[in-house]
Amino acid sequence: MTYYLLANPNSGAGKGARTLEILLPYLEKNTIEYKLFATEKMGQEASLVKQILDEKKRGDRLIIIGGDGTISLVINELPADEAFGYIPAGSGNDFARSLKLSLNPIEAFEAACSQNIHEIYIMRYRSRGLNGYALNNIGIGLDATIVKSANKSKVKTLLNKLKLGSLSYVLTALHVLITKKPFSMSVSTDQNSVSKFDEIMRTDNAFLMTFTKHPYFGGGVKISPKASNLNQEIHLVEYDKHHLIRTFSLVPRVLKGTHLEHPLFMHKIKTNFAVVLKEEEPVQIDGEIYHLSANDELFISTEKRKIIY
Repeated sequence: MTYYLLANPNSGAGKGARTLEILLPYLEKNTIEYKLFATEKMGQEASLVKQILDEKKRGDRLIIIGGDGTISLVINELPADEAFGYIPAGSGNDFARSLKLSLNPIEAFEAACSQNIHEIYIMRYRSRGLNGYALNNIGIGLDATIVKSANKSKVKTLLNKLKLGSLSYVLTALHVLITKKPFSMSVSTDQNSVSKFDEIMRTDNAFLMTFTKHPYFGGGVKISPKASNLNQEIHLVEYDKHHLIRTFSLVPRVLKGTHLEHPLFMHKIKTNFAVVLKEEEPVQIDGEIYHLSANDELFISTEKRKIIY
């Protein structure tokens, strides 16, 4: 068996490279056959996936090394029936946290060597302008603006080096809470699985709207504590714009994961959603920023995948 390692050395402010520095000597010491495909620039994952799939033989194994962004980009290129292993090497590692995967490179590799193939569900999204898959979250409004701002922040780079990357999301969130304006949206769902969508929510004052397949967001914040990527359910968490003092008073609840008990948070659980915005808004999909145009209906459903751990 040959292990095909698709790695992003730059993930987690260099954590990917440090992971390889630990893993590769271990593989060589134990005479484990492997081939390394390392990204050298952004967006190279697609071409490397193609190379690996063209080359690997039946019985060989693909292992992804990187953060949430890396594995999300790879998943978008993999056939649905292609099982993979994963070694977390990011700053947030929300996907790994959701499956309780080890953050130790050797332990994670050994788990990926097992015969334990697990079925998980990821989100499938499509609209006129957007099309792909999401492992973690699809966020419109507040969380998209937080991710957009945090990714550009010099503070994030500093905190990553101090192994405090998740704090960058918290600090950025406090700033965005003050400056972000509300938006208008409507949400529908296929109630009877007959392709007839019925509206379940409409507001002109939306502030935070996140669709998630597991509990975590932004490096460990439990946006929906009971969500799971082991079933088909998609969790929608929505919060309207309220007075700043009231919103700030709810921040401790969000950090503790108890906010959904508060009546100001709307929580819906369905296997599919359709959302329409009145105006263009930024959308974060697994930490990458896109834009959803006004009146462009975004459909979100699930698809089964296989991971080895």
